[in-house]
Amino acid sequence: MRLTFWGVRGSVATPEAENQLYGGNTPCIELRLGDSRSLVFDAGLGLRWQANRMLDEHGSGNHIEILLSHCHWDHIQGIPFAPLMYLPRNQVVIHGAGYPHRPLLANLMEQLRPEFCPVPNFFHDEVGANVSVSPLSSDPWFEALGAKVRWGFLPRGGTSSIVVGYRVEFKKKKVAYLTDVEYSGRAEDCAEAMALASKVDVLIHDAQFLPDEREATRDRGHSTYEDAIALARACGVKRLICTHHDPSRSDRELDEVSAWLRQISDLTVEVAREGMEFEV
Repeated sequence: MRLTFWGVRGSVATPEAENQLYGGNTPCIELRLGDSRSLVFDAGLGLRWQANRMLDEHGSGNHIEILLSHCHWDHIQGIPFAPLMYLPRNQVVIHGAGYPHRPLLANLMEQLRPEFCPVPNFFHDEVGANVSVSPLSSDPWFEALGAKVRWGFLPRGGTSSIVVGYRVEFKKKKVAYLTDVEYSGRAEDCAEAMALASKVDVLIHDAQFLPDEREATRDRGHSTYEDAIALARACGVKRLICTHHDPSRSDRELDEVSAWLRQISDLTVEVAREGMEFEV
């Protein structure tokens, strides 16, 4: 498996010059499973660049399966602008959950209403790639591109919105993706998060806030760096990558966070950077 980070910025894109090192695209992380086959965690603006590279390598016959954490704009806004969607002989499956009493497909179709979006509706059979939506069922496990995927609902503090975390197992390697999670107490007391992240090779975890920002940001649905470290330590994670950076956090500040993390943690912990790429 090969991980590539195409977007690591939370909430809103940040194209400012002082954010170029860590990147300004919203969340999108690719897990390449084979030639022309990838799982993609979330579909923020980074999805456009993921699709561009895949098409550069193979213009057709590509198959991606998107694992959506939720339908906030920063996690889906890359979908209409990923060129793969408009080219025949490619396949896209979108997994995720809608809000209560509103199916996932209905949410995604709203994004493509012509008064909001200038591109053709690729959910129609005659337009572009073969695009389908696969809502999560009562079974916590499903198969995608030969990988085993486990999903689970994660807490979001006092917010009413839902968010899904994922665990992918493929050829004896394990990767977990937990974003937009806010624990009501200690991270290690969240049974679902523990189950998803237990003994994974790589944990990609939300870390939008610093510890001293916690009280001022309560119930915004995000974690601190210390939350991510506590869960990783309790789960026996081999490598922790902190992502969903606050849009106000500059490259200089993220460099400082990275140095601070090396000082306080005995784990292998890194700050996600757009363009990071490595074999799991």
